[in-house]
This record gives sequence, C-alpha cells and structure tokens, in this order.
Amino acid sequence: MTPRQLRGDQWSHPFRGVVRPAYVGLTALSEILADAAALAREHGALGGWAALAAHGNTWFDGLGPDGTRRDVLVHCWHNSQIRVRPGIAPSRGLVDRDERIWIGSVEVTTMARAEYDEMRLARNRREAVVVLDMACSTTSDVPHTSIDDVARVVNSHAKTRGIAQARWALGQAVSRSASPWESRTRLMAELDADIHGLQVNVPVFDLFGNLLGIADLIDPATGLVIESDGADHREAQRHTDDNIREEKFERARLVVCRVTSLDHVDRWATVGRIHRARLDASRERGRLWTLEKPDWWHTWKHAPRWE
Repeated sequence: MTPRQLRGDQWSHPFRGVVRPAYVGLTALSEILADAAALAREHGALGGWAALAAHGNTWFDGLGPDGTRRDVLVHCWHNSQIRVRPGIAPSRGLVDRDERIWIGSVEVTTMARAEYDEMRLARNRREAVVVLDMACSTTSDVPHTSIDDVARVVNSHAKTRGIAQARWALGQAVSRSASPWESRTRLMAELDADIHGLQVNVPVFDLFGNLLGIADLIDPATGLVIESDGADHREAQRHTDDNIREEKFERARLVVCRVTSLDHVDRWATVGRIHRARLDASRERGRLWTLEKPDWWHTWKHAPRWE
C-alpha cells in the first residue's frame, strides 16, 4: 500500500505508524489490544490488565471503577522508541525473560507478572487485593494464575514502585472469590468489622445432607452469612435464586446479611449492620446446618468449582 492509498477513509490510524482497516468489526476491547500490540511489535510486550485480557481473563476489561478507559501498559525494551501516547503507558522497568510469553503473534507478560503490575499500580491497597483475587479466581471459570505464582514474581523484584502494596495484597488475597464486589465485601468484613475465619464460596448443607446453597461468605463460628449483591443480582432469575437460597439458609437458622455496591458508599453504616447480624447469629440455638460435605458431593459434576 502507498501512503496516499492509506490516507483513504477506509483506513484507521490509531497511532503514528499503525494502520488498520476501518471496516474490520472489533469489540472496543479487542480494538484497543490490537492497536497496542501493533504499536509494541518487537519493541515491547503488553502488560497489566491488557495482558490478563489477552490471556482470556474476562474480569479485566480495561475499565476503571468510574467506567473510564485505562491506559495499556507496554513494557518496552532498551532500544524501543515507544513513547507516551493517549491510551498507552510505556514502562522500562525490569521484565525477566521468563515473565514474557507469546500469544499468537503478540508478546505479553505472563499472567503472574501482569498481576504483579496490576497490584503495584492499583489505586489503593484494597483494590490491589481485588485485582489479585480476580486474577487467581478458581470459581469464575476463566483462565487464571495462582497466588503462589504471583508471589514468586513479587519476591523476584525489589525497590519497584508499588511493591509494598503488592506484598500487602498477597497477605490478604483468596483464590475463591467470584466477583470484585465480593472481594470488597470480604475485606470490609475482615478489616473493618474485624471478623476472622470467614470462609469464601463454600457449600452449606442441612443435617440430612441436602445442599442449601453456596454462601458467598460464612462465619462458621456464629452462622453469619454475608451475601454480596452485584448489579447482576437484580436480574429476575438471579434475584429469584438469591431469595430461595436465603430462605433455605434462614430455615436452617443461619442469619443472612446482604451487602450491595451502594452499601460500600457508607462503609461504617454497613459495618454496623454486619456487627448486628453477627450478634443475632451468635444467639441462634439449635444449629440446623453444616459445612461437612456428604458423600454424594464428591461425585457431583458441579462440585469441583467449589472445592
């Protein structure tokens, strides 16, 4: 193609030196990843949320908490000419060779390294835990890394911006969280309400071995169940399922406290609700529930997700 031909309206020019057909139907996320990958070429590798998205972890879509698009982190090699552009955040920090991998024709960091960068650059310590939970979630049915793999990457680096935050997040993370809001609710219960020993996404049974439901968070000491309701919980079917599960829990003398994203706006009022619910749970007599798994559970096809 000649420069004159490429100036036609059938071509899009996202960055200087990067051209793609304007008629190619891409999602907004795929378009951003493709443009950043073309810009990096042999001079760098995609990192952070973009690498996790390229690996197929759909919890990472490049949108911030306020819905704005985040910059793509591009790790640049020493001879790279990549500079700061709208939507691109070049970095010349150390990336070990075993922290890079090719996905097709695109070089990206490994999921563990990408998650290390996400934790370092998170806006606060709790959000660093949230992104680590999502990168390591075994209950979401998406590609994921492990907390141990991320820890190995963190321990192999030193004196890097945000590494203290990443180390703190490692001590708070779990691999069983099923959503970002669930992680935020867990941190509220643990750090603000001072509830220790919470179990995450565990099956709860009645005394006859029937499954009552999967509790988002449960305090085995008292029988308090904390359910985290994201936006999808307001969908008719999901809302109905939630109500049925809550009724089963309450008939078994568990106490349920529901927390929505709006409840996080007034954190301390919500902490007060959690404290009162826990007190109510501690007063319940005649426990009709158990976390002990019956024999049939170990052969049920859906059980591995919640193991």
